[in-house]
This record gives sequence, C-alpha cells and structure tokens, in this order.
Amino acid sequence: MGNKKDINLLPEELRYSSSRFAGKRKNDNAVKEVSDSVKGLMDIITSKVSSIQYEKSKRMVSDLSKGFKSNLVGSLQQESSKPSGFFHSLKKVKLRNLEQILNVSKKDLIVSSKVNYVYCTDLGKVIVVDKGPDGIPKTVTIKTSDSVTIKSVKFNNDNPFLYPKFNENDLPKDIIYMDEEEIWYIGDNEAILLLFKNDNLEYLKINLNEVKLNRNSKALLNYLECYKILHQDKRLSNLLLEERKITLDNIIRLRPHYALYKENNKSYRVLLFDKAKNISNEFSIQELPNVNAEAWDVLFSNEIYEYVKSNGYSFDNFRQANDHIEYWQNIGSNKVCVLRCKI
Repeated sequence: MGNKKDINLLPEELRYSSSRFAGKRKNDNAVKEVSDSVKGLMDIITSKVSSIQYEKSKRMVSDLSKGFKSNLVGSLQQESSKPSGFFHSLKKVKLRNLEQILNVSKKDLIVSSKVNYVYCTDLGKVIVVDKGPDGIPKTVTIKTSDSVTIKSVKFNNDNPFLYPKFNENDLPKDIIYMDEEEIWYIGDNEAILLLFKNDNLEYLKINLNEVKLNRNSKALLNYLECYKILHQDKRLSNLLLEERKITLDNIIRLRPHYALYKENNKSYRVLLFDKAKNISNEFSIQELPNVNAEAWDVLFSNEIYEYVKSNGYSFDNFRQANDHIEYWQNIGSNKVCVLRCKI
C-alpha cells in the first residue's frame, strides 16, 4: 500500500466524490497543505461517518451539503483568526497527547478546521476529532473498513481519556476524579460516578445531603471510593455495614484484601481478608503507620502481618523511604533495616 491513503475503504459514494474532485487539484509547495477540493472530500467523510453512527436512516444529500459548507467555512475562517498565546499552547499540548493515544501524528492530518481535525492513516483508517465550543477535542470518531466507533474525550489536566459515548446534559458540571474506567461528577447534594466496563456504562448516584465533608477533600474521595467498593462487593458490604455495624464515615481505607477503620477515639481496627472475603486476621493499632495510603496496601496484607507477628514487631515503627517501606530495629549498638518492601 506504501504511503498512499486507501480511498477504497470509504463508502462507494465517497469514492465517486473523490474522482469528481480529483481533476480540480493543484500542486503547491506546502508539505501538509491540502486543496479546498480535498478538504471538501474529507468534510463529506466527516459528515458521513457521523451519520452512520447517529442517523443510519438519514442519508439526505442536503445534510452532506450542509456539513460540507459548515466545515469549509470553518476552515477558511481559521486562517484569519487563529488562536494565540498561552491557551493556544495548552490546546496544542492536549491535541498532541490525544494523537499519541490514537496512534496518529501531524503527518496524518489532512483537515484542520474550527470544528474538527481529520486524520487518514496509511492503513486507510479515518479519525475525526470534533472540537467543543472552547476548541478542545470533545469526541473522536474512528472509521475502519468494517466499523465505526465514537468515543467521548475527557482531559485530566493535559492527559486524555477515551470513554464510550455518553450524554453529559443531565450530569453535574464539576469532575473531581477520572481514570481509564471511571469519571466522578459532583453537584451540591449528589455525586454521580460513571463506571465503564467493557463499553457498558453504570450510573452510581450517591446522596451527599448527610455527608459533612469538603467537596474537594481527600476524605470525600475516600468516602466515594468506599461507597463504590461496597456497592460492587455485596459480601464486603454485609460484613462491614451489617455484621460489624461500621459506618461509612469511619472507614479510613478499603481494599479487596483489607479494611482499616476507626474503632474508637483512641484506636484503629484492621481486618485482613482471604480471597473469599472471609476475615483471616484482625488487630488493633493505636496510631496509623507513618507511610502513605498506597503503602498501607502492602503493609496490611496477611504475609506482612504474619512476619510482623512472628518477630514481635510493631506496625507503628514502619517508615517510608521513597517507593519502599522499611522496618528498622536496634541490634546491639546499631540500627538495622530488617524488612524492606517495594510499594
């Protein structure tokens, strides 16, 4: 196939459009510049890709014409009103990061307008990045020879995440957390967690009327995380909330293999679980170990507990050294590290 874009992967009517415009092309010296006729062709591609997903039954020529005119006008306007300054630089960083996860680069870019970017790879894949009103990428449409996929784009700072397409109209405006599989929205009295798994979407609504936590605090993030885990794991939910009568507010950290919660005003309780979510070990501590929360996930395991117990050590004496946790003990006149684990 070489470096040629495979136009034969496009729908038949678009191939006809390609031959219709081909006679009008002119050569110039710009490496990435395309003629208005090619832009017109790719605008038709953009409109066609969108119509396949959203309006399969609507293939009106007038719709294609409107999309062609809108994008062509946007392309022309961009030349006279390019954004500049710091915000423009941020948008470029976001776009480059998005290109990286889409496995495309500037050499694949064939249309850049106010409304979208269109890429066509050497393998014939067409990728349309549609912008929001602020010029930031909002959706991505990926068309191959046999499929069309539409993804929503979200940025955490400048890092892009792609999710199955969803409607944000009824969601709160503020996002307090996101990763590859989740987005957490928060409003005045409610949090809505969007949980994506195998392209399936679950809306988890959490009432915050009786939760007295700062909306931007780590405590609130922990509360929502614990709520989500207990929602997904009924065995843990019954064990902690029903049998142990532990309130969600008192849970310090919860993971599949352990739970750490306030036992009273003076001590904390640690429950260690086996693979079946049965309690395999439990103990109280007076102070939280002087390591970060991620280190607790290593420290509070059955293997570490058995080692600590058999040697008469104390969890209070663990310290953190960069990405390791260490236990130091006085042996004679020397202080020796007797246990070291990578976090």
